[in-house]
Amino acid sequence: MEKIINILLEYVEPDEPITAETSIKYDLGMSSFDLVCFGDDIFDEFGVRLTPSNFKDCDTVGRLAAFVENNAD
Repeated sequence: MEKIINILLEYVEPDEPITAETSIKYDLGMSSFDLVCFGDDIFDEFGVRLTPSNFKDCDTVGRLAAFVENNAD
């Protein structure tokens, strides 16, 4: 999860530390463009392609990290 948080920090400057419970949409307020770029970075780092439905299903950093870890090459 630490690598994912570090990638997120390239796009956001959160008011509070990012935790597993942090909502990507509501707490971090990432734009659609940022999500696309973040998804590209995740693919480059882990080999996992993220789709819009993945962001909907994995609405917290912890859920997204678990998804990436379970689907990494």
